[in-house]
Amino acid sequence: MAKTIRIDDVPDETYEALRVQAEIEGLTVSDYLRRQLRLITRPTTTEVVERALRRPREGGPTNDDILAAIREGRGQ
Repeated sequence: MAKTIRIDDVPDETYEALRVQAEIEGLTVSDYLRRQLRLITRPTTTEVVERALRRPREGGPTNDDILAAIREGRGQ
């Protein structure tokens, strides 16, 4: 079930910056903050890389295969 979060004493300049960002993205301040809060639940880039490095690479292309394909695509 969704929860309500209340933040008191937000400085005027902070609220104005939030309002401007929300307006730029066509959102209300509440919708903008809700979207920003959802980003917290996503894994960080570091977590994604660490997870990828832990996965077995059996049967996949080697680094040399990948580099060769990149060079071929570039016409090198």
